[in-house]
Amino acid sequence: MTAMTDAEKFQFDLEGYLVVREVLSGEEVTELVTLALEAWPGEHDETGLRRESDVSQWGPRFRDLIDHPKLIPYLVELMGPKFRVDHDYSMFMRRGTYRSSLHGGPSPHYQVGGDHWYRYVEGTIRNGLTVFTYCLSDAGPGDGGFACVPGSHKSNLLSGMPDDVARFKSPAHYVTQPVVKAGDVIIFTEALVHGTTAWDADHERRALLYKYSPGHSSWSSEYYDPANYPGVTEQQTRIMLPPMVGSRPDSVQAN
Repeated sequence: MTAMTDAEKFQFDLEGYLVVREVLSGEEVTELVTLALEAWPGEHDETGLRRESDVSQWGPRFRDLIDHPKLIPYLVELMGPKFRVDHDYSMFMRRGTYRSSLHGGPSPHYQVGGDHWYRYVEGTIRNGLTVFTYCLSDAGPGDGGFACVPGSHKSNLLSGMPDDVARFKSPAHYVTQPVVKAGDVIIFTEALVHGTTAWDADHERRALLYKYSPGHSSWSSEYYDPANYPGVTEQQTRIMLPPMVGSRPDSVQAN
C-alpha cells in the first residue's frame, strides 16, 4: 500500500475532493461492468437512470471494493483508523439523465448530529461521511456527472449561492466537473457542495459509490450484515461493524 502523499493531502484540504488515478485496471473495469449488467434487476427508469443500493452484495468483486488495498491508506488518512463502511449504491446514466442539484456542504456548528463535516487539527485530517466513487466510464470535459464547488467544504456563506446555480440552470465559474477516466476513483467529503449534472455523452455513465463514516457515526439507518457476504474477510467484517465507540477495533490491523 502506498501512503497518501503530501501533495494529495494539500489538494484534499484545499478543494475537498481528490481524483486517484488508475485504481482499477481496464480488465477490472470491464469485468465489473459485465457483472453489474448481469446482476441488474431491471432497466433504466423513465429518466434514463439505473440506481441500485447494496451493489456490494453483487458478488466478491463488488464486496472487495469495500477495502480495495490501493484505497486503504486514503480511508485511514481521511477517516481515522476506526472508519466504517456506511452504505453503497450504483449510478448508471444515459444521455440526458439528470440526477440532482448541488447539495451537501458543512453542517452548521449547532447541528451536533450532522455528519457532513471536515476538520484539520494539528496535522490530522478528519471527515464525516465521505464518498469513494469508482468510475467505470470516462467523463470528459462537459460530459456531466459528478460536479462540485471546490473549497466549499470550509465555506461559511453557502446560503449566498444563487438557486439557479445550485440547480445547474446557470453556469458559474466556481462549479467544477472533474475529468476522469474509467478506473479512476473520486474521493470527496460530503461537507463539499456537490451534485450530479445531466449526462451529455454518447456512452453511459457508470459509477459505483461506496460511502464511509467515522466509527462512531452513521448516515444510513441500516447497517451491514456480514452474513450477507459469502467469503467475507476478517478485515471487511471489522469495517462493516455498526457505529460504536467502546472497544471498537481498528478497521485495518497490522499483520
